[in-house]
Amino acid sequence: MALTLENRRIGGVIVIKCAGRIVEGDESEPLQKLVASVLPEDPHVVLDLAGVDFIDSGGLGLLVRLHSHAKNEGGDLKLCAPGPRTAEILRVTKLETVFDVQPSEEAAVASFYRNVKISEAPERLATDILCVAPSLDVIAYLHEVLRQAGHGVMTSDNVPDALMLLRATHPKLIVVSADLRAAGNTHAIGVFRDVAKCPVIELPSDFSHRDAGVAASRLLEQIRDAM
Repeated sequence: MALTLENRRIGGVIVIKCAGRIVEGDESEPLQKLVASVLPEDPHVVLDLAGVDFIDSGGLGLLVRLHSHAKNEGGDLKLCAPGPRTAEILRVTKLETVFDVQPSEEAAVASFYRNVKISEAPERLATDILCVAPSLDVIAYLHEVLRQAGHGVMTSDNVPDALMLLRATHPKLIVVSADLRAAGNTHAIGVFRDVAKCPVIELPSDFSHRDAGVAASRLLEQIRDAM
C-alpha cells in the first residue's frame, strides 16, 4: 500500500498520520518533504504509525534523519501507536531508545507539554489560554491578538483535539466560539465548563463580523476580568 499522509495541528504540535509503507526511495519522499516543510516553524512533531504496515531499513533511516532534524531545530519528533510489527522492528533495532514512542496520539501530544516549566516553555508550547473555534481565520486572529497581549496561546479548530489539549495541559482560561454549536457541537461549551478547572469565555456567534479592534478590546477586557 502506497504511503498516505494526513496532518493537523494540535496546539503547538503537528500530528502526521501515516498509512501504508515507509520505504527507501520516491515512495517516502512526501513524508520527508512534509516534515521538512513544517520543522522550521513547528519543530514539535508526532508521527502516528498506526496505519503503517511495512518499514524497510531505508525507511527507518529516514525516520532517524527526520528525528535528528527536529532535534536540530530545537524540537523533537515522536512516534505513536506503532502496530505489533513496527514495534518489534523498533525493539530489535534498539531504536525504541532513540525515539520517544508513545501508545497514542493523545499521549504523544501530552508528552510535549509534560514537565515543561512555563517560564522556559517555547512559545509554541505555552499554555496560558486555550482557544477553540471552527474558523481558521478566527483562530489566527485570536492567536495573534492574545500573543501580542503577552499571553501564551494554544488553538484548536475542533472539540476532540481541544479536549486532548485540555487534558494534557493546565490552561488558565478557555475561549470557546459559539459557532461550535453551528458546527454540530451543541454541548461543546458545556463540556468545557464541566471538564475545565478554569474560567471559560464564550465568544458570541457574530464575533467574526464585529469590528476587529472593538472585538479585541472587549475580549481582552473579559480575559483580564476572568484571570
